[in-house]
Amino acid sequence: MMGLRDEQMGLYHTVQIEELVPAEHPFRRIRPLISDEEIRKLCAPYYSADNGRPSVPPEQLFLAMVGGYLLGARSDRKLVMELKCNMAFRWFVGLDIDSAVWDDTTFSKARTQRFDETDVLERLFDETVKQAMARGWVSLHWSADGTLTRADASQKSFVAVEVLEKPEEYRKRMKAQGSKSSTKEGVDKTDRGNPDVDWRGEKRSNATHRSTSDEDARLGTKSFRETPAPVYQVNGIMENRHRILMGINVERFQGPRGESEGFVRLLKRAKARLKLRPKTVGADKGYFSRNVLEPLKRLRIKPHIAVIENRRQGIHRWAKRFARSVGYGLSQRKRKEIEEIWGEGKEYHGLRRFHRRGLARVRQNAWLTGWLLNLKRLASLNARYGLATG
Repeated sequence: MMGLRDEQMGLYHTVQIEELVPAEHPFRRIRPLISDEEIRKLCAPYYSADNGRPSVPPEQLFLAMVGGYLLGARSDRKLVMELKCNMAFRWFVGLDIDSAVWDDTTFSKARTQRFDETDVLERLFDETVKQAMARGWVSLHWSADGTLTRADASQKSFVAVEVLEKPEEYRKRMKAQGSKSSTKEGVDKTDRGNPDVDWRGEKRSNATHRSTSDEDARLGTKSFRETPAPVYQVNGIMENRHRILMGINVERFQGPRGESEGFVRLLKRAKARLKLRPKTVGADKGYFSRNVLEPLKRLRIKPHIAVIENRRQGIHRWAKRFARSVGYGLSQRKRKEIEEIWGEGKEYHGLRRFHRRGLARVRQNAWLTGWLLNLKRLASLNARYGLATG
């Protein structure tokens, strides 16, 4: 017979919030990898020692942000909604069933007033790498790649730059134009939200135009068949054995130069902060240039970079010698796996389009995504090797 819904709901329930989190939930595997004490230690310099009322615990703020990215909730309002409705998320952050949830402005104010100018997220990312190093999961054979991420700006926001203007005058004009509708011919003055713009006969380039929404965004594309869009250049390096990100950073788009220079900076950063220098680095043909090969030679790193045959300078001949080795073939196969990391980040964790503006704030987004990607990888490796603690 067809059942009927029970109209008499229970008034009181005796249950622990942890009982509502399924045993196979990703939060259970990731939570033991994040140290509350480490977050409090990193954040301590940015809080007053004894003045004012107590704040929201910083470890809960960072747990909420990384957990929100895992759930695909990038906006603060969506984050608060998930905290109100998702019991597994509340448990992950450290809230009980009846704990009050903060206002969405708590996150924006904490970022802009306290953490935007710090390296807290960068150091939390490094902490995941150090955990992998401590367990012997980091090899000295790495791969490099770059990708483009859409900026939070539209093509319509790009306007011509007056060359004779001083930088401070330009910034004032951009701010003024951003706060009121444009009066240029071809713009619908009544349509303030999404004006119609006529670009017929006008050539736009990064040398002559800037966005009024995000002055660090640049027009760029990786294919000549596509229309250039406002983007940032994201660079990353990955160790080959377990696909752990060793470094991630964001630069203004400069074409191939941005990829090569960003890659070299990441290698130098790994040497300075992690005390690591790889033996080999694999990459595609875009890295087979003097800007990359000469620093690799100085750092005593073997380049396993896809060869461009018609380049025959001394530095190119030096790099071609390594293309005859067995390791070169292995590196060329493994290097493609970093593209899978970019795909995962873009599909699920906010790397397809940044939701903040300005290079410094966009880098915070990238560190948060990189931190989460490494946490997921460590959780998977813990389960594989029987080391899971949650």
